[in-house]
Amino acid sequence: MARALPSRPSRASHASRTPRPSPAPRIRRSPVLVIAGVVLVIAGALVSVGIYTNLSNTQEVIAIVAPVARGEQIQRSDLTTVQMGFDPILTPVPASQINQIVGQYAVADLVPGTFLSSNAVGDRVSPTDGKAEVGVALMAGEYPDDGLTPGDEVSLIAVPDKTDAVTEPLSYPGTLVTISAVQANTITVTVLVNASDAPTVAALAASNKLALVLTTRER
Repeated sequence: MARALPSRPSRASHASRTPRPSPAPRIRRSPVLVIAGVVLVIAGALVSVGIYTNLSNTQEVIAIVAPVARGEQIQRSDLTTVQMGFDPILTPVPASQINQIVGQYAVADLVPGTFLSSNAVGDRVSPTDGKAEVGVALMAGEYPDDGLTPGDEVSLIAVPDKTDAVTEPLSYPGTLVTISAVQANTITVTVLVNASDAPTVAALAASNKLALVLTTRER
């Protein structure tokens, strides 16, 4: 007797039992992350604009590469040119004037790594005829504390003793030549004065009876 073969499931029934893949879950973006990304893009743009602005506002100026003592003649090897950002407060010498600077004299010590200022050089060594230089040590309160610069026009005021009668103090005009570093609230300045005033000013300075008044700022 013939044996019956087992029936095979139809393709349709097999397909109906196969599970369908579930759809991929939607990714929800956090509003905080979106805002942070926008802020970063804006910040990057601002930085790029700032860098471009700084580069476009630079100027080429003269800088010191070798020490030059006051009174020494300036050589070409003492100088170089560098780029610096524009600053209306600073008055460095433009690089285009480097040939005019060579051969002039330093009226103050020139320190490597600093920009050359126009009031730091001169055609001849001070003092000139009819002038003399006097050193004066000044305590805090005897000079302006908002900054002094070589080339400033000043007046040296004779400070009377407390026992002296009240009279108009004597004043001696001068030009600031050098300024030493502040030590223990004291600065030492060199002032160019009239030769006829030099002995009196020197005597007052030795007795610590001088105060300095700024009359015209060199800028």
